[in-house]
Amino acid sequence: MIKVNLLPDKSKESRKLEETVGYILQLGFSVVFALLVLLVILLFMQMALDIELKSAQKESRIHSGKNKEEIQQTEDFLKSINSISQKMNKTSEEIPRWSKVFKRLSEICPDEVNLVSIHIEKEHMKIAGFSKTREAFLDFQEKLKGEGFSNLASPVSNVVSPKDFDFSMEVDLEKDYLNRP
Repeated sequence: MIKVNLLPDKSKESRKLEETVGYILQLGFSVVFALLVLLVILLFMQMALDIELKSAQKESRIHSGKNKEEIQQTEDFLKSINSISQKMNKTSEEIPRWSKVFKRLSEICPDEVNLVSIHIEKEHMKIAGFSKTREAFLDFQEKLKGEGFSNLASPVSNVVSPKDFDFSMEVDLEKDYLNRP
């Protein structure tokens, strides 16, 4: 197929110019339309992000208030634990260490002396037992005096019999003796 263009050169140039201008206008309108669509999309995204931002700020304020309350509750809880801990330490320091006394009594008690009962009231002790010999009992009394036991009260009936007798005595302890580590 052969195309023949019978139009004069000026018309050909003007027609070509019109086609070029039309193409440029069409391209320009396409770009402007695409930019308008992009602008609308960006505006909708901006509105959605503003809504999300306001929601997040509101939630942050709510959680911030809760966090302050939780922090305050935690601080109060830790203060109460600290107070209880201090009371426990104070109480444990005030509790007499009787195990130390019993251990020492068993160490100083001669083989011929058997302790039957020990009754305790604060720093006062009543000791009852059995002794095979008077000398072992007197030795036990002397060791008690040397160990920090004071106000030793032993009835005379404890030393009347020379062998195989029951005895009872009362002694006091210094409070700091019980609380020494």
